[in-house]
Amino acid sequence: MNKIYSMLGLARKGGKISIGFDVTVTEIKNKKSVLVLIAEDASEKTKKNILYFCKNHNCEYIEYGEKELLGKSLGRKMVSVLSINDDNIASYLLNNT
Repeated sequence: MNKIYSMLGLARKGGKISIGFDVTVTEIKNKKSVLVLIAEDASEKTKKNILYFCKNHNCEYIEYGEKELLGKSLGRKMVSVLSINDDNIASYLLNNT
């Protein structure tokens, strides 16, 4: 597993990320989300809806990884969308993706 996936696993253990569409939208609306990570193979509908919220609430986002690999690094089956709620982790991901 590469460093990005390892960092996401550590962030989850530290409680610095929120996993899932509904939780991510809530974090964006409440201005808690620093960065949104969207799986490259997420459905077009999911991407469209998340991008809508990101643009309306001025939240940064990146597309990275595959659903299964993201899920594996986070202890889930598949993860399409997640919210990073920590500035340091977000800047690490932005600089290394």
